[in-house]
Amino acid sequence: MMNSEAIFEGTFFENFLSITHYQTLIGILAILVCFFILKQLQNRKVSFSLRMLVGLILGAVLGLSIQAFGGFPATSSVWMKEITIWYGLVGNAFIAFIRMLVIPLIFVSIVKVIIDFAGKENLPKIAFRGIFWLLFTTGIACILGIVLANIFNLGASSSTTSIAAQAKTYTNLVDTLLRLIPSNIISAMNSENIVGLVIFSALLGIAANRMEKKAPEAIGVFKKLIQGLYKIVMSVAMTIIKYMPYAVVALLARTIASNGIPAIIEVSNFVFAIYIATFVMLVVHVIIVTLHGVSPITFIKKAFSTWLLAFTSRSSVGTLPMTISTLTKRMGVNDGTANLVGSLGSTMGMNGCAGFFPAMIAVMVAHMIGIETGVQFYIMMLIVVVIGSIGIAGIPGTATVAATIVLSGMGMAEHFALIGIVLAIDPIIDMARTLANVSGTMTAAVATDREVGTMDMDVFHDPKAGLESLEDLS
Repeated sequence: MMNSEAIFEGTFFENFLSITHYQTLIGILAILVCFFILKQLQNRKVSFSLRMLVGLILGAVLGLSIQAFGGFPATSSVWMKEITIWYGLVGNAFIAFIRMLVIPLIFVSIVKVIIDFAGKENLPKIAFRGIFWLLFTTGIACILGIVLANIFNLGASSSTTSIAAQAKTYTNLVDTLLRLIPSNIISAMNSENIVGLVIFSALLGIAANRMEKKAPEAIGVFKKLIQGLYKIVMSVAMTIIKYMPYAVVALLARTIASNGIPAIIEVSNFVFAIYIATFVMLVVHVIIVTLHGVSPITFIKKAFSTWLLAFTSRSSVGTLPMTISTLTKRMGVNDGTANLVGSLGSTMGMNGCAGFFPAMIAVMVAHMIGIETGVQFYIMMLIVVVIGSIGIAGIPGTATVAATIVLSGMGMAEHFALIGIVLAIDPIIDMARTLANVSGTMTAAVATDREVGTMDMDVFHDPKAGLESLEDLS
C-alpha cells in the first residue's frame, strides 16, 4: 500500500516501473554514479583485481548509505524494496549470464581435455597420476567444505529461509547414480544434468581419439571445431566476467540494503570458513608432499612466491607460467610433468574454486531452503563436486560457474540467486580460493613426479636453484 511520501501513483508506477518515491530515484542515480566510477577505472586500464576491490567498497558504502537513509535497523519501506528490485536488474542479469554459459563451457572443456591427450604416448602414466591427485585433493576439499559449512551453520540463520522450497526426494545410491546417465543428451542439457553431460562429453572425446586413425581428415575437422568453440566460449565468459565489478556493486548494495548488519555478519562467517578451509588444505598439501619424501619446509619456501602471486592475482591461469617455472626450475619437477599436470590443474580439480567453495555453497543453500541433509546428500555432493571439477577454467569468476554446476547437480539450480550474498564479496574469498587451487596443482605435480621417479632432488634441495628465472616472472 502506498504511503504519504509517494510522488508517483498508479499501477504503471507501482507495479510496472517500481518507481513511486523520490528515494528510489536517488538510489538509482547513486548506483549509476558507482558504475561511472568503475567505467572510468576500466577506461584507464586499471587492473581487474583493483576494480573488483573498488566495486566491493562502492557496494558496501552504497548499501550502508541506503540503510542509514532508511534508518537502522532496515525497514520494509516501499522505496527500499523498489531500490532492491532495480539493483537486482544488474546483479541477477550477471548471474543469468553466468548460468547461460555452464552447459556449453562444460561440454567443450571436457571434450577438449580428452582429445588433448591424443598422441602423447609417453605421458599417459603422468596424466593418470596427475589427474588422480588433482581430483583426490579436490575430494578432500569438498569434505572439508561440508564439515566447515555445518560447523559454521552457514545459511541456517538467513532471512531467506522463508522462501518456499520442496526437498528433493532421494532413492538409494545406485538408482541415484543410474539417473545421472542421460537417455537423451538434449534433455539432460535442458534439465542441467551436469554429471550426465560430463559423461557424454568424455565419451565423445574418447571416441574422437579412437577414430582419428580411421578418419583423420574428419576427426581433424572435429578437433579444430572443438578448439574453436572452446576459444569462443572462453571469450564470451571473459567478456561477461569483465563486468563482474558492476555486478559486485549491485549485489552487495542490494544485500546490505535488504538485510542490513545481519547479512554482513553472515558473510563474515562465510569468509572466515573459506580462509580456514584454505589453511587446512595447505596443511593437507604439505602432508602429501611429505609422504612422498619431500621436505615440507623446503616445499613451503620454494612455493611461497607462487602462492603469493596466486593470492594477489586471483587467477590460476594467470599464475600458470610461474607455477610451471617454480616446479621445474626451483623444485626439479620434470618438464613434461610440470607442464601437463600444471595445465590440467588450471582447468580441473581446483581445490578452492571447485572443491570446498561449491560444497559450502550447496550446504548453505540447502540450509536456506530447508532441504534435509544426510549421508546420501553428502555422498552425492562429493561425487558431483569431484566430477564437476573437471574442465573448469582457472579464471576469475570460475568459482561461480563451479557453484552453478554443483547446485544444478544437486537439484537446487532454481535457488542459485540465493548465493548473491556470497558473490557480492567474491574478491575477498577468491584470493584464498586461488591460493588453494595453485597449491593443489603444485602438490599434484610433485606427488606425480615422485611416483614416476623423474623428480631431480638435487635441484629441489638447492636453495638457489631457479632464482633468476623466478625474479623475471614476478
